[in-house]
Amino acid sequence: MIVVVGLSHQNASIEVRERFALAADRVPDLLRELVARPEVGEALLISTCNRVELVATAGAGAPLESVALACRSALAALGRAAGAGEAVLAMRTGGEAVRHLFNVAASLDSMVLGEPQILGQVKDAYETAKAAGTVGAILHRTLARAIHTAKLVRSRTSIGSGQVSVPTVAVDYAKRIFGDLSDKTVLLVGSGDMAETVARLLQSSGARILVVGRTLEKAEALAQSVSGSARAWSDLRAVLPEADVVITSTSAPSAVIDEDMVGRARRSRRGRNQFYIDLAVPRDVSPAVEGMDGVFLYNIDDFSRLVGESLATRSREAERASSIIDEEAKAFDRWADAEQATPLVVSMRTRIRAALAIELERSLRGKLRHLGSAERAALETMLDASVNRVLHTPTTRLRDAAADQSLEGQAFSELAAALDRLFALGEELDAGPDSAGESLRPSNPAPGDSSRPLASRPSIAKVSSR
Repeated sequence: MIVVVGLSHQNASIEVRERFALAADRVPDLLRELVARPEVGEALLISTCNRVELVATAGAGAPLESVALACRSALAALGRAAGAGEAVLAMRTGGEAVRHLFNVAASLDSMVLGEPQILGQVKDAYETAKAAGTVGAILHRTLARAIHTAKLVRSRTSIGSGQVSVPTVAVDYAKRIFGDLSDKTVLLVGSGDMAETVARLLQSSGARILVVGRTLEKAEALAQSVSGSARAWSDLRAVLPEADVVITSTSAPSAVIDEDMVGRARRSRRGRNQFYIDLAVPRDVSPAVEGMDGVFLYNIDDFSRLVGESLATRSREAERASSIIDEEAKAFDRWADAEQATPLVVSMRTRIRAALAIELERSLRGKLRHLGSAERAALETMLDASVNRVLHTPTTRLRDAAADQSLEGQAFSELAAALDRLFALGEELDAGPDSAGESLRPSNPAPGDSSRPLASRPSIAKVSSR
């Protein structure tokens, strides 16, 4: 049904992850280029500090393996441009991919188990892909189910208790280092969602809060909300020496604080220690800063150990959450399997409706030619209702057969082949001669009927179980 290809904090360090990071304004083009490939049907990209993963579906008739390879190629191109290899890219297909996506949305795959931000990031990824025109029925259904599952996990377990997240761990660590922050100055570099979360956590600490952002208006709004003050982006170098703690969270493609800036700030501070907490990917603070006297640098990966120390309770809740995800993933698998019957049902409906339309056309040109437009419309409605009634039970049983895993889909394959043969679904419909000896075609095809003749469509007998 879907594939997931990418990397995360589970298998790639921050040095590798930042090389695959993609600016938000470039994501739509990447997705459009991907779905332009014949083997890819739909696609979206989940891109956060801790993961870069493509979620995609197959184009008509393409195997999931070819979709996974297309996604791997697209991401590998990003990595090669930044000097990174593709060996870290993990590929998941089918049920494994569905379970992984559900785990991601429910924050069971997050660095901070149970953190709430990832669900919003998954929703944002969906909205971005939808705006780019790369989401269709399958990803819509899959993402809806993933979001539903994440909400079930949060409502039925205590995995999100305490609202632990990367920002809370960062602020707690700053307090652990300094103790009382009431006489300290904290500089926030960036004014986005992460910075806002950090600012609100710091508000009660009594620290003096400075905010520097690329957009002064946003920085001023954030600073005002926490009784702090804002500075222009151009003042970053000048304001750096004032800060005891610098917490960065910009979306810049490369470092915004380099070794020279930190060295000047260190000399101005005359021996007073300075702590940098870099929450961005790609990193905001140059790694060259590490090791400078009186300067202490921590990035987002450094918090994984600290997080693990306080999550024993959440780990126990994660077992309950995994059970919920297993149940939801199995239910989704059953739906996905049942969807195999859709092409067969559509072909049968089209075939029967077209045959009835031919007979109706013959009658309307003969004994029923006196009927007015209202009566003719009533007959059309009656035909549609008749098709629905005749095919209701076969449709239900076909979907049940497709979803039945006990025979590995053999029963459905046999039914599909039999129906294809009995109804000649892969052949052109022979209307037969009318009273004038002319072959008739339906003048009013059923809604959704293909404009192509049935003979040009692939045989339904080729439909098989996953």
